Amino acid sequence: MAGDLRSYWDLVEPMFQHVDATDVAQYSKSIEVVPRPDLLLFAAHFCLSEIHNGGLLQFFWNSTGIMAPEAIEGFQAIGMLELASVIRAAAAPLGAPYPRDRDDRWDAMLAASGKGEDELASIFKQQEASDDRAGLYLGFAAATAELGFDELTEQAWELAEREHGGFQESASRYAQRFRESTGLP
Repeated sequence: MAGDLRSYWDLVEPMFQHVDATDVAQYSKSIEVVPRPDLLLFAAHFCLSEIHNGGLLQFFWNSTGIMAPEAIEGFQAIGMLELASVIRAAAAPLGAPYPRDRDDRWDAMLAASGKGEDELASIFKQQEASDDRAGLYLGFAAATAELGFDELTEQAWELAEREHGGFQESASRYAQRFRESTGLP
């Protein structure tokens, strides 16, 4: 029932079983049957979860970064225009069209860093003492520091708390409106 929706989470939680962000082909196929409003809310939630966990670099670095365009649109849809703008600004250096493939996104981040091959090699060599995946991530963090992900992450955290009543309130209002207007369960 439309009136039974208590929070946006009631709409988002079941989507974890349907949306597969492991690669472009799986993602494209998995979202074919997902109503667009649901997808936008899911992407905004997932983006914000990644930002709260490890920042914008983590969001773009992980496979979930595939959802950045939908996350931006999702933040706009729920009335968080400033937060959408911050995510858009963070994604802008990665180019247009936005690189949904993770390897392409990694390449775009390194290209946007403005560092040459030798400098990048030196940065990543310094991280070799860490385990392979952690070292790779730390290399990306060092290589992309000038892209401003840390500052934009802090802005995103602050906006998620205050803009338009905060993310949970905005997302729940959006989910309620969507369910009431469509009559979907």
